[in-house]
Amino acid sequence: MAQVLKEEIYDRIFRAGLDVFYEKDFRSAKMQDIAARAHIPVGLIYTYFKNKEALFDKIASSFSIDFKRIAREEEAGSGLPSERYKTIAEGYLLELLKNHKAFVVLMDKSGGTKYECAKQDLIAALGKHIKKALTKTAAKPYDGLLVHILASNFAESLLEVARHYESQKRAAEILRIVAKCYYEGVNAL
Repeated sequence: MAQVLKEEIYDRIFRAGLDVFYEKDFRSAKMQDIAARAHIPVGLIYTYFKNKEALFDKIASSFSIDFKRIAREEEAGSGLPSERYKTIAEGYLLELLKNHKAFVVLMDKSGGTKYECAKQDLIAALGKHIKKALTKTAAKPYDGLLVHILASNFAESLLEVARHYESQKRAAEILRIVAKCYYEGVNAL
């Protein structure tokens, strides 16, 4: 019986931390805010987590982001880039969005932590992937700024879907439209 209580308290702290970090950010969040949201004394948090950084680390590492693996799989696939996205990356991104709050916390709310470069790392990985794809298909090399803009745009689009997440169905719908714009242009809508 005591073990169930411990797991329930751990889960309450975790969910409260996620919500508080999502609403504020790492620097602005206070353990008192998290304790109040979890309906527990502040001191009890320290039974489960050494400090705020340890709680943030647990939240930030609670899901997997391996864009490099997805990029490698897409690059190894055949067909048009839009087809490879649909068959390889779309399902992965939708799975990632099930943890939309944690994704936003990691990408946007992690200043002052070891994760503060996560968004830049994502953009860099996307940029490498886009550059590789353009090198294969483009008649001429494109300016590095264009690659950076495309990568930033896609990362920000994914984050906007996460920030405004309503349901998995809605996220899938919006991602399909974003991908269509991304691969075919706005006139394709």
